Amino acid sequence: MDKTVGIIGLGLLGGSLAKALKAYTDYNVVGYARRCEVCDAALQDGVVSQAWTDVELMIKASDIIVFSLPPDTNASLFREVAHLLEPGQIVTDVSSAKANFVHAVYETIPRGVSFVSVHPMAGSEKGGYEVSHKNLFKGMGWIILEDPTSDVYDAAVADELEAMGRAVGSRIERVGLYEHDEYLAMVSHMPHLMAAMLTNVAGGDELGEFRMRLSAGGFRDCTRVAGGLPSMWREIIYGNRHNVLLGLSKIQEEIEAVKPLLEVDDDGAALEAYLEKCRDIRNELPYLTGQIRK
Repeated sequence: MDKTVGIIGLGLLGGSLAKALKAYTDYNVVGYARRCEVCDAALQDGVVSQAWTDVELMIKASDIIVFSLPPDTNASLFREVAHLLEPGQIVTDVSSAKANFVHAVYETIPRGVSFVSVHPMAGSEKGGYEVSHKNLFKGMGWIILEDPTSDVYDAAVADELEAMGRAVGSRIERVGLYEHDEYLAMVSHMPHLMAAMLTNVAGGDELGEFRMRLSAGGFRDCTRVAGGLPSMWREIIYGNRHNVLLGLSKIQEEIEAVKPLLEVDDDGAALEAYLEKCRDIRNELPYLTGQIRK
């Protein structure tokens, strides 16, 4: 393709997207980072043809502009640079929570600029360009957010961004723009907060260090995401707090439903049936258990 993709933020997601597009597509890729050393690293790796610490220069050089910073940071930056956008340019983002960024876009995007949001369901508890890699998106979900009632939504752009996701190895999902945050609260944002809560309960008192020495793979897997960057996850969770609160309420209801299973005198038969039901639900999710990687 003769189009240039400009990526704002070359951290884990932005850096991985740059590397994947360079490896698996014909897009020209350019980038913006706040630190010169990140720009230099991306240039040295050959994943971008140009990189700047001046976002205006990157925007002027790009056909497709990907906002790849944390959600609130994306929204704030978009308001600052919206006036630089020109008709025919395409804006997208890879934010995990969408409400704040979408609000900023819909308020300030210039006429003639298209916007379609995407969400690559990929990541790590680690961040930064140094841990980015070209195969981060392989087999992972690539969500296209649809809002056909919006004047700035373009079905052809959505198709192009879908093709981009397929090119980097992702499986495609499409959801309504305004349903996205509700869904993600249940499968990403609320579970992340719960991982942090579990870590605090088990390790946050005077016996925590000793308990941690006794822990093994189960505790490690349940709490892995709690090692993520707090400032980024604060933006994600707080930005979607209303849906996260609904998710926590459902967990509270589930706790109350499970407690009697531990109180009944049946040698744990009801508990085993509950655990078997939960195992079966999880085992029927091939994308979660690794049975499908398309």
